[in-house]
Amino acid sequence: MGQDSAEEKTKDRQSTFTQRARRAQIIDVTIELLAEHGFSGVSLSQIAERAGVTKPTVLYHFTDKATLVRGAYMHVLDAMVESVGEAVASAEVAERPSVYVRSIVAHFVSHRSHSRLSIEALAQGEARTDSSARWKPVAELLKSAREARGAKSTSDSRTAALIIGGAIDAVVAEALEDPQFDAVAASEEIVELIEARYLAG
Repeated sequence: MGQDSAEEKTKDRQSTFTQRARRAQIIDVTIELLAEHGFSGVSLSQIAERAGVTKPTVLYHFTDKATLVRGAYMHVLDAMVESVGEAVASAEVAERPSVYVRSIVAHFVSHRSHSRLSIEALAQGEARTDSSARWKPVAELLKSAREARGAKSTSDSRTAALIIGGAIDAVVAEALEDPQFDAVAASEEIVELIEARYLAG
């Protein structure tokens, strides 16, 4: 009986691993297809076909297309947060705003399908959150960097964070539209703006 129990646990672990791998595969394919065709141009059948599974398998993991798109968007968001978060955390406090800009632009330029999915999620309303979730972390980075440098600034951190976020969005969108656009050089322009306007003196 103990052996049967151990075998059942092994099978359960293998099944769970297989299910996680299948779910990840479906999400990866969804990201690719949404980047290529947009929300309205992709069906669950297309996703299943490219993933090499049946449509019922897709529906086993995700109840409908909207749930699958949300799952794909959260995957993209988690990957970005992990990548950028690691870069920012390893930088000196005074340099974190600049590292944030460089790393987020670099992430989205090197993961074009993630950029396209993020735009698609915004268009479909999947990415709507409290706006402060986006600007507050940047405002905190600016505030901490100013304190670390002993800089006095009269600018509003919220407004500064919104300006920086808008500039990043514009650079990433332009890089998607024009592969020849130098997003790295553009991110350095944003860094220069931050240094001169928000972190000097």
